[in-house]
Amino acid sequence: MGQEDNKNQSGLRKVIAFMAGLSLYQLPYLALAAAKYTLVRFQIPKSHLSLYINRMIVVFRILSLMGVTIMTIYSQCQGGGKKKITAGLFIAFSSCFVFLFLIYCVGGEQGHLTLYYWGMLMASFLLGAAFTTIIDIITANIPLFLLSLPLTGVFVSAFHLTLIFLWELFGLSNINYWLVVCQLIIAICITSINALLYTIVYWSEDDNNGGVGGDNEGRNNDEFCLALSKAWSPILLNALGYGIHNAFYPAIAPYKLTDVGTGYNIDLVVLFTSALAPITILILKSKNIGPNVQWIGVNAIWHGAWLFFLIEMTCAAIFICGLHYPESAMSRAIRGSAGSIGFLTVLYDFCAQSVRSISTNGADMQGGQGKSNSAMNTLNSFLHSFTQVIFAFLGDGYVKTYSKYEHSRERWPTSHYTNARAFRYWIWTATKVSFGNIGTAFTTDVRGAIQTKKEFLFIVYSDDIDNSSKPPKTKNPTVMKIVHDI
Repeated sequence: MGQEDNKNQSGLRKVIAFMAGLSLYQLPYLALAAAKYTLVRFQIPKSHLSLYINRMIVVFRILSLMGVTIMTIYSQCQGGGKKKITAGLFIAFSSCFVFLFLIYCVGGEQGHLTLYYWGMLMASFLLGAAFTTIIDIITANIPLFLLSLPLTGVFVSAFHLTLIFLWELFGLSNINYWLVVCQLIIAICITSINALLYTIVYWSEDDNNGGVGGDNEGRNNDEFCLALSKAWSPILLNALGYGIHNAFYPAIAPYKLTDVGTGYNIDLVVLFTSALAPITILILKSKNIGPNVQWIGVNAIWHGAWLFFLIEMTCAAIFICGLHYPESAMSRAIRGSAGSIGFLTVLYDFCAQSVRSISTNGADMQGGQGKSNSAMNTLNSFLHSFTQVIFAFLGDGYVKTYSKYEHSRERWPTSHYTNARAFRYWIWTATKVSFGNIGTAFTTDVRGAIQTKKEFLFIVYSDDIDNSSKPPKTKNPTVMKIVHDI
């Protein structure tokens, strides 16, 4: 009977690992994928959709990073009670969706947009904090957690398409309101079930004990510097390889290199192929040949994951060449073929997802003896979250600057610069543009700020763009229904 209990506990922990990722990623898909429906409910003109999404992206990234940072510091200071803290974070996270649901449904015709916005901010902070702690707790089942992240996008997109189809089939009205209401109800159910299951299984456990059918057989307690000297390769790989992912995807590849329709189709393909890497690692781990080992001896082959990073950077260089040298043979080959840009975009994303899956599974296991190091787990989460925010902001600033000159080559700012000087110009300008207005995203009057704001923080995907010195103006801007990583 004891062996059967162990098996049941192990199975339940796997379910919790999958549910945790599914639960946490409800937020970005609600905030961004459902944004255009949300604005209709709050009676904000669709022409302001890009500004709303810009603000939501900024605050989501900043607040989630703050949550990651605080819990990383707490972990590095050997703070106790992390399993109970995580339970509290999950309960609070689920409560945020209840709050968002109530705010969304009340307030008359215009509603309470600012309260809804700040509810998103609060949930973003909790997401970052919970993400950091849960990674350390579910060490043995990280592949399931990573698998659930891209699958969340598949589920949400399938829900949107199905509901819209049924709404049109039966001739129902007010789809903009009810789609978000239904998505909030689903999010409340998923996050509540996750919080309940997690609390039942982990609440009574000590942080250093996996319990019956635990996630690991013990903890590696190497001194921090010693542990880092062993784990630097997977941690650095994750910080660079996955951190730089959103600098190019999706703003540059595919949307800057092809039309919006083709870009959206490529996005749909990436939505499914992004799950291939975590599925592969899950299979390898089930056969005891995964990266969750010390990368020495015969297992040193996992250092070869740096090859994925090199391929990823090669794709990034090709994307940049396609933008800066439009008359070159390489640029024409890429931009003139949906298949070429589609292949390169899928390859770029696959390499980034492979880097993340491999390094996240290996970062905490480099102390040997099959034991996880908590400090390396949280450090890995913090560094890749930090670099992801930095590179994403740089990418957005670069795209905004590039968009200003792409149709006016005679005004190209670096036409007479050396390569080194041109590189410095683009980096500095991207930094100045992307970080200069971060503070403006925090406001107590979201409606007024959106409807009067004159600056764009991020790229707007549109077929009709005014390339003057004024901010881009769009007619019926097309925004992705699918929103990827944090």
